[in-house]
Amino acid sequence: MNVLNLYGSLNGQTEKVALEIAKVVSETGHEVRTVNLKNDDSVIDLFEFDLTFIGSGVYTWLPGKSVLGWMEKQMDYARKNSLILPGSPRVPGKFACVYCTYAGPHTGEAEAVPAIRYMGQLFDHLGITVADEWSIVGAFVPEKMRHFNTTGRLGNIEGRPNAEDLRQAREKTTGLLQSISGTNVF
Repeated sequence: MNVLNLYGSLNGQTEKVALEIAKVVSETGHEVRTVNLKNDDSVIDLFEFDLTFIGSGVYTWLPGKSVLGWMEKQMDYARKNSLILPGSPRVPGKFACVYCTYAGPHTGEAEAVPAIRYMGQLFDHLGITVADEWSIVGAFVPEKMRHFNTTGRLGNIEGRPNAEDLRQAREKTTGLLQSISGTNVF
């Protein structure tokens, strides 16, 4: 399977998850191309890949600027090349997984949902099936916001994503690969 692993990470929380995804995909014998959209926002032919992961932190309920900018370029490319068809018919064998890291200090996981759904719409419009959506707790890194790590709705989220969060991301990646390929990847 040919896998694309895209992410935008302002403070490193989403990057931790993206690197775990890359490790699992590689360890299970699949090809993986990992792209940090903060450093490379070039247009990519998403149909070259069987599975695309895309992840971002959450900033006021949306993905980060690097991911938003890349998505805008992708949509422009899709429109210019007539890749968005009425009814968005499914393209067989093409899947995506969208995920975010979030702190949810005010309303919890509800703050992550709009970002996940927003990212998923790019793939849905192209006919690429969104096979899974993940929200992963990630602590605030900037000093001026760190107080939210212990006072927000989620309780104490210092150090997240932690080893358990990353283990769960590995397990979910393995399960998704198994589901899509129809085989046991180990």
